[in-house]
Amino acid sequence: MSIPSIYPSMISLLSSLNPCVLASQLTRVTIRKEIMEMFLKEKEKLYAYFKTVQCRFSATIDKWTSNQNKSYMCVTIHWIDDNWCIQKRIVNFVHVEGRHTGAKLSETFTKLMVKWYIDKRLFALTLDNAAANEVAVKDIIADLKANTSASSSLVCDGIFFHVRCACHILNLVARDGLSVIGHTIENIRHLVLAVKGSPLQWEELMKRATECGLDTSKGLSLDVSTRWNSTNLMLRDALYYKAAFMRLKSSDCRRYEKITPSPSEWSMVFRLFQCLKKFFDLTELLSGILYPTANLFYRGFYEIKILLDEWRLSGDGTISDMAISMSKKFNKYRKKSSTTLAIACFLDPRYKKRLIEFYMRKFYGHASNVRVDEIVDVIKKLYQFYATFAPSSSRAKNRSNEPVDVDTSDLLVGNEDEELESYLYESSGPNGDDLNELEKYMADPPLSFNGQFDILSWWKNQVDEYPILAKVARDLLAVQVSTVAFESAFSAGGCVIDPFRSRLDPELVEALICMKDWVAASRRDKKVGSIVGDLEVIEALASKLNCEDGEVAYSDEEVNQLCISASSFYYKLYSSIHHVLVIRKACMTV
Repeated sequence: MSIPSIYPSMISLLSSLNPCVLASQLTRVTIRKEIMEMFLKEKEKLYAYFKTVQCRFSATIDKWTSNQNKSYMCVTIHWIDDNWCIQKRIVNFVHVEGRHTGAKLSETFTKLMVKWYIDKRLFALTLDNAAANEVAVKDIIADLKANTSASSSLVCDGIFFHVRCACHILNLVARDGLSVIGHTIENIRHLVLAVKGSPLQWEELMKRATECGLDTSKGLSLDVSTRWNSTNLMLRDALYYKAAFMRLKSSDCRRYEKITPSPSEWSMVFRLFQCLKKFFDLTELLSGILYPTANLFYRGFYEIKILLDEWRLSGDGTISDMAISMSKKFNKYRKKSSTTLAIACFLDPRYKKRLIEFYMRKFYGHASNVRVDEIVDVIKKLYQFYATFAPSSSRAKNRSNEPVDVDTSDLLVGNEDEELESYLYESSGPNGDDLNELEKYMADPPLSFNGQFDILSWWKNQVDEYPILAKVARDLLAVQVSTVAFESAFSAGGCVIDPFRSRLDPELVEALICMKDWVAASRRDKKVGSIVGDLEVIEALASKLNCEDGEVAYSDEEVNQLCISASSFYYKLYSSIHHVLVIRKACMTV
C-alpha cells in the first residue's frame, strides 16, 4: 500500500514544501531502502573524514532498552577537529542480545572500533559505574594492546583510558542523600498532591498566590521516583508558593493543618533545596557536549567535597545525616576518579598545577606533596609519550599568554573563592630559556580569571608556542565526563527507545538514530552560521526602513544583496525543514 493513501495529511504538507513529492507512489519498502542507502552513503563520508583527522578520539558507551526488552549499545565518538571545535557523532546503535556482561560489551565495542579503523587512535572511554563495565574496560584494553603496534598503542599503556561518568556518580550520591531525608520530602509531596489533585483546591491556592503577588503561571511540580532532579524542582516550586500555602492553611485549617510544614520545616526544605541545587548545577555543567568538560571536572568535584564537609558539620541534624550518607558514596567514587581529569585541569591555563596543589593541601595536609608529585609524574609521562612521536621540527616559539574572551562562562560550583584565587596567582616557580614546553608552561603563572574564556581558542592560538602540549590538549579536552545528555543525567530508569522506533528492526533503528545525529551535527556546523550571516545582512539593510523621514534610498548593489540574502535565508530554512520532515516521515511510516 502506498503512503499517500495512509497519511494524506502528511503528503499534503510535504507537497506544499516540495511538489515533486507525489511524483512517485512511495511505499514502506521504498522508504526503507532510501533510508538505508542514505545511511550507508553518509557513513562512508564519515569514515573517510575520520581518516583525515590528525588526532585521537574518545568514546562514550550508553546502554538503552526498548519496551520490547531489547538492549542496545550506543557508541558516540568525540574529538576536536582541525578548527579546534569539539565534535561528536553517534557511530553505532547496535542491538546486543542477552545480558550486558563485561565480556560481551568489550567484544562488541572492540569490533565496532576496528570497523571504523579508529581502534588504534583511541584516547579514552567514558562509562557509567556498573560492575560489568569494570570488566569490559579491562578486556577492551587487553584487546587493543594485542591488536595494535607499539607506535600506535594506547596512550601511556592505557592509564588514561577508563573514565567514569561524573553525572552518574552525582546521581548516585544525590539519591543516597535523599533516602536519608525522605520524611521531609514526603511532607511536601503530600501537600502538592492535595492541591494538584483537586481543581477546587488548586483554584484556592492560586487565589492566595494572587493575594501574595505571586506569579500564578509558574505552577507546581510533582516529583518522579526515578529522577531526583524532579524532587529538586518540586521543592523549588513549593518554596515559591510558601506564602500562598500558609494563607491556604489559615483559611482551611482542618484540611491543611497536618500536611503543611511548620516555619522550621520550611527552613529545612529551603536548605535541602540549596543542597540539591549544587548537584543539579554541576550535573548540568558536566553533561554538556558542545564544549569541553574534562577541564571542569576536578574543580567541580572538589567543590562538592567542600560542601559535603560543611554540611556534615552543620548544626542541623537532618542536613548532617544527609551529608554523612552522601560523603560515603562520594568518597568511594572520588578515589576512583580518573587521573585523566586531573591532567585536563592542569591543561586549563587558568589553573595549571596550582589548582591541584590547592586542593591537595586543603584535604591531605603534609601528605599533599606526595600526591601532587604523583600527578606531576603522570603529566611528564604523558608529555614524553607525545614528544616521542612529535616531528623533530616542533619547537616552542612566539609565546603569547593573552586570554581569549568568548561567550563561554566558568559556571563551576563556588566560583567566587578568594582563597583559591589568591593561591593561584602567587609566584609559581623559576623561569628560563632552557626549559622544554612542559616546563615553560608550568613556569608561567596561570591566566587571571575573567568571566568569559574559551579554552579551545586559547590552545589553538598556542600551537606554535606549545606544539606538543597543544596536541596533548586537543586529545585530552575531547574526553567526555558524562555518557548521557543533560535531560537523561538525572534518571535512575535508564534510556528507553520510544515505542515507534521499538517496532522497527535493529538495523533500521541504528540508521535512523545515527542519521538524526549526523543531520543535526551538519546543520550545527554549516547552516547555522550561514543563516545567521544572511540574517545580519538583511537586518543591516532593512534597518534603513526605520529612518525618521520615512525616505529610504537603496543603491542597486544593496537591493541586489538584500534579495540574494533573503532568498538564501529562506532556501536554507526550507531545506532544513524539508530534511527534518523527510526523516520524521520515515520514522512514522516505516
